[in-house]
Parts: sequence; C-alpha cells; structure tokens
Amino acid sequence: MAKSWTDMVNEAKAEVVGVSPAEAQQRLQDDQEAMLIEVRDAESVPQQDRAPGVAMISLGSLPMRADLEIAERLRDPRLADRSRQVIVT
Repeated sequence: MAKSWTDMVNEAKAEVVGVSPAEAQQRLQDDQEAMLIEVRDAESVPQQDRAPGVAMISLGSLPMRADLEIAERLRDPRLADRSRQVIVT
C-alpha cells in the first residue's frame, strides 16, 4: 500500500530538525559554509523579499539538483558536499 501524504510528512518531521527564523539566521552567521535554499519558485518571490545569499531552487527540482547519481550538468554543485549544513525554507 502506498504511503499517504501525512505518513510521508510525519516521517520527514521525525528525521529533519526544524528551526526558527532567528535560529536559521544565527546558524548562517556561525557557519559561513551553510547554505540557505528557498524552495518557492523564483518568480513568486520578489527580489526584495529574498534573504541575502539565498539559493533559489524550487521544491520540485531540489531532489534532482541534489542527486549525485545523475548527469553533472543537471546537478547543483553547491549541494555536492554532504557535510554542508543546508537550511531550507
């Protein structure tokens, strides 16, 4: 039987640590290698509303862009380092 959306969300929440905006900002200040990813489509986020240095990678393309098994031209090289702290909003 296929997992429900709720099941998938609950599994993700069990594995992923959520942080407040203030904590995310502190983590980005403390770790210069940390990466902030905005998963909304770039067209829906006005330039003035984007955090400094944010990587705009839509939610639909994020799994592919982070996949090290696909063609290099399709990947985002910033996601290659698996030890890098990534904050997604």
